[in-house]
Amino acid sequence: MTTLADVYGTLLIVRPPVPTTVNKAGANYKSEVAHTEYSPRRAYDEWLSILDAIVACGGDALYAFEPADEPYLDHAALEVDAEGRIHPAGSAETLGSLDSVMTGRVFAANGPWITIAERELRAVMPHMLEHRRAEASYYAALLAELAGAAGLGLSITENPHRWEGMADVAVVGEQVVLTYAVPGHYDAGTTPKSSRSTRDGVAFAADRAGVPEDARIYAELVYPHFHGDTVHFGVRPTRGAPRLAHYAGGLYGDGAAVVARALGSDAIVAIDRDDAVEQYAGNSRQVGAGVLVPDGVSAGFVAELTRLGLVTHRVPLFELFGKAGGGPACATLYLPRSLSIPASHSSRYSATRDHVRARRERIPEVLRVDPRYFSGKQRG
Repeated sequence: MTTLADVYGTLLIVRPPVPTTVNKAGANYKSEVAHTEYSPRRAYDEWLSILDAIVACGGDALYAFEPADEPYLDHAALEVDAEGRIHPAGSAETLGSLDSVMTGRVFAANGPWITIAERELRAVMPHMLEHRRAEASYYAALLAELAGAAGLGLSITENPHRWEGMADVAVVGEQVVLTYAVPGHYDAGTTPKSSRSTRDGVAFAADRAGVPEDARIYAELVYPHFHGDTVHFGVRPTRGAPRLAHYAGGLYGDGAAVVARALGSDAIVAIDRDDAVEQYAGNSRQVGAGVLVPDGVSAGFVAELTRLGLVTHRVPLFELFGKAGGGPACATLYLPRSLSIPASHSSRYSATRDHVRARRERIPEVLRVDPRYFSGKQRG
């Protein structure tokens, strides 16, 4: 099996949202809004709906709960003060600091490119912005556990170039669209934005994953499309050849034309502007013959997927991604098709569903942030 044929497995890594979900970094156009009230429990419910939809599609989600969350559980409400200290509502007790919380960790699509070769599970790690680099340890630990369960060795490679993980990789048959951003092109006509994946970064990842150069299609992003998975996703119809569901307006210059020429115009399933920009249709996630789609996408978009023999599952995203920016794809990371993990493994959602669902009662219902916390912080 080739590297690209092996990318889209039905096992997906996920990462639970923190109980202190806040738009802290403001690194995309949705999270640039500094909301002062959140519902961590509703965010958790939305995350659960993604896991349930994955299982309904015949797949499974693999996860691990994290000790760093424990201080923030079992409180009805939390408050963040002007200095970022986190308190139980109405209490002076300090549970921790928001500045040290990995609020973006739920975005598992920013995880590594994982392949299997020569009896090894191999991972090319992303090279994220400084405030998200601590997330890498989660993947290293979980992959070590999965490799052991599968009877494989483990090899991890660091990417020396800026690369935000598999969110910038879209496979279409034996070709792959690799997206990146160029400062001044990406944010032309707006204020300077956070740096994103670079061409060197996506090229390095593809090299280490074993993708031949002639299979690659490079394309530049344009704001507000901070990752390729906000523009498009690879579609595997139950009838016919692989396609790319794609919003042409998400690429810089003649990027959309370049992609269409490389894949062939018949391989493009068009996404319109409202579905792409407002509803995150490009952030849909196919699992088997099912597709998780953001709940606000149009009937026309769903009809296009249905025409390809796929079954759609609408996922509510008001709290978790409606505020932070993203959708089902952002929350998930494909494991290779050829990876086999025991059905009873403790990382599988299907094997531990009752335990995962019981946890929601421990998640705070409300989190309020003093607006002064955001004063002077760069947004965007």
